[in-house]
Amino acid sequence: MTTIILIKSVDQAPTVREVLGSVVDPDEMIYFLRLPTVRCLGPLIQETNPMIEYGVEYRIDCLPDGYDVSELVEFAVEVGADRICIGISDRTMSGKARIDDLTESILLHDRISGDFVVGDHAIVLEELEYASEC
Repeated sequence: MTTIILIKSVDQAPTVREVLGSVVDPDEMIYFLRLPTVRCLGPLIQETNPMIEYGVEYRIDCLPDGYDVSELVEFAVEVGADRICIGISDRTMSGKARIDDLTESILLHDRISGDFVVGDHAIVLEELEYASEC
């Protein structure tokens, strides 16, 4: 299995810990895909280390400046991602996850579909299926 963890901020340690601790399986490949506004993941990776405890391999990639969601979906297709995990950045007063524009764009993209799961710190789109380009 292959998982993409979309990194929108270096303050996403709870999201990363949740995904690594309860979503991914040992021996899985993890792609930390950072937005262009996130310059360095060193502190975030160090905070969640050692990765060996989770039994996963990982790689860090970055979306290009001026990206759109199609490029994120294309990256997911290229690496054969089975799931995309996105941190929850805000909640309503009743505790429901608030979906930001980026998350909404991913969920509504016409080339990707899957099951939608909301955790404590992450939204997971799993069992991904990709439509071919028209």
